[in-house]
Amino acid sequence: MGLKGALLLLLKIAPLAIFLRSAACKFELPVGGCETPLCPVAIGKPGDCSPTANTAESKAWCEHGWVPWANGLIKQGTAELKKLGVDAPMLDNLSVECQAPDYKLMKAIGAIEVVGWLLLWISPKLGGFMLAATMAGAIHFHMTAMGDKPEALGLQFSLLVASLFVFLFDSPSSSADDKKKTA
Repeated sequence: MGLKGALLLLLKIAPLAIFLRSAACKFELPVGGCETPLCPVAIGKPGDCSPTANTAESKAWCEHGWVPWANGLIKQGTAELKKLGVDAPMLDNLSVECQAPDYKLMKAIGAIEVVGWLLLWISPKLGGFMLAATMAGAIHFHMTAMGDKPEALGLQFSLLVASLFVFLFDSPSSSADDKKKTA
């Protein structure tokens, strides 16, 4: 394993494993601080804590942040399609919801994070792409819906870069290439 391979392995284990913790909180598992209470700062209220994306914060974001943002994107996309003359009646009543007791949208995002991370080991390019797309969506949400400045999104940009690095530079091993050639 060369330097590139070691760096890719380190990326998959260290920063990109944050997706597993994030998914655990979305699935309401009491691990890694997921069970801690809601930090008021996470929902724009004053407080002396820092948001950690725990389960309580994820539920609040899902209900009051992700849903309006996603529904706005759907509405905007539908309007753009109509401008282009595309009639898509199935989109007219399409909407996203995330509410108690099941928080389906939150759990769907958690499932995407788990599948993306697992794919880093099975199909690195696909896993890297899935995680990069997920993080690009998160950055878009933070900057457009929440009004966050790029300098406040260091972790999100780091995860995007790490995911893109795996997507761009991880490739099948030479032994896998040899097997394809001999088959």
